[in-house]
Amino acid sequence: MRLTFIIILTMIAFAANSLLNRAAIEGGWIDPAEFAAIRVLAGAVTLCLILMLRRTPLPLLGPGRLAGVAGLSVYMIGFSAAYTTLDAGLGALILFGTVQIGMFSWSALRGVPPTRYALLGAGIAFAGLCLALWPGPGGVAEPVGAAFMV
Repeated sequence: MRLTFIIILTMIAFAANSLLNRAAIEGGWIDPAEFAAIRVLAGAVTLCLILMLRRTPLPLLGPGRLAGVAGLSVYMIGFSAAYTTLDAGLGALILFGTVQIGMFSWSALRGVPPTRYALLGAGIAFAGLCLALWPGPGGVAEPVGAAFMV
């Protein structure tokens, strides 16, 4: 029950982030780079507070740190830039679908056999992405914004 609550809370936070980003950029309050910088700062402060409360040191250097920083930077820039052309709901759908497929693929590459729920989730995510990204009159996503979000 606790894990379910944490997952629901996390999904609400991710959706709220999409809504805030889109509203701020569309309203002209901030540009994508500034929004990404605020997210990095807020994340760093939150991480430091959590580590202080847990009395855990902050490992700044280590294997995979540079790759992690690079990956996070590309994600944050793409996420913020995508909302210059995408609605918050469509952007979140593309993001969540891509993450679902990425998690499924990573597990498969590591030899973890998929459960029927993983297959169902990946199938739904893939179908949603196909529907949203399909070129032509049925597609609803602006291609550049969708590519940034992916």
